Amino acid sequence: MLLVPTAAVALAACDRTPAMDQPRALVRLTRGLPGASPSPTGFDSIGTALSAAYERALPTVDVETRGSAGSLDTLKQIQRGQADIGFALADVTYVAFSHGIEGSHGPFDRLRAIAALELTSLQLVVRKGSGIRAVPDLIGRKVGIGPTGSGTVLTSRLILRAHAIDENELTTIELPWNEAARRLVEGTLDAAFVNAGYPSESIAEATSGGGTLLDLEGPAIDGLRSSYPFYRLTFIPPGRYAGQRKAVRTIGVSSVLVTRVDLDEKVVYELTKALFRIYPEIAAQRVSMELVPEEAPATPIPLHEGAARYYRERELTR
Repeated sequence: MLLVPTAAVALAACDRTPAMDQPRALVRLTRGLPGASPSPTGFDSIGTALSAAYERALPTVDVETRGSAGSLDTLKQIQRGQADIGFALADVTYVAFSHGIEGSHGPFDRLRAIAALELTSLQLVVRKGSGIRAVPDLIGRKVGIGPTGSGTVLTSRLILRAHAIDENELTTIELPWNEAARRLVEGTLDAAFVNAGYPSESIAEATSGGGTLLDLEGPAIDGLRSSYPFYRLTFIPPGRYAGQRKAVRTIGVSSVLVTRVDLDEKVVYELTKALFRIYPEIAAQRVSMELVPEEAPATPIPLHEGAARYYRERELTR
């Protein structure tokens, strides 16, 4: 956090009207890549809407948006002190905080949570004529597992592991969402994982080009959920994509608004309090950021003390 004090103006004797500006806090918020979801539902648009709403609601806070390749990249930026708040998937957040992630030197111990947000759905799309009907059929194929730095990369690997598939048994490629969709339609990629709200922009492009969504269910998925209980059963209703005539059964995971443990408690308290106040304004813009008051504190990592203080006060005033 960067505090920028403004000059205090002392007025003379009998005319002493306070004219002090409060110190302003600079909060750096990360946004995601386009393509996971259409503009109303991706982290990119949610970050833009939240930043603007915070600026209007909090006169003592300046919000600066920063780019992010996805959940992993966001968590790295927050852990390193390069960002202050951002969105990440709950599974990635839990793994990073508890164990660290590939290439890290231990757990991401500086991470703390502000709120649990909307459920996103893991979607597996396969190209037309691929003959792929279930996850085991991915063996020997070229599979997009999400952009480098995205949470989908970790989730995709957990799905493969749950099905006892060694990554060496297929060709996994880390691709931006829209490029994966293009390659599916061209026939140079066999399948792609996307963890996002629906309809996803990239999945819509792939299905319009003949691609098909597969169900993600069965004993392997049940075992995965036993190990990672924050995965929840969900489904994509019929008609969300071209040619989708039935509901697609899959798993979903909440996203989390994450911050850093050393971000000022008062600032995080105000950010958390304002989040609930500005949520209707964000929802009115048709930006799909779901916020359920009763579920918001149920985060996969500890709450920041500023957020915890807000939830305690909210409970006492109910």
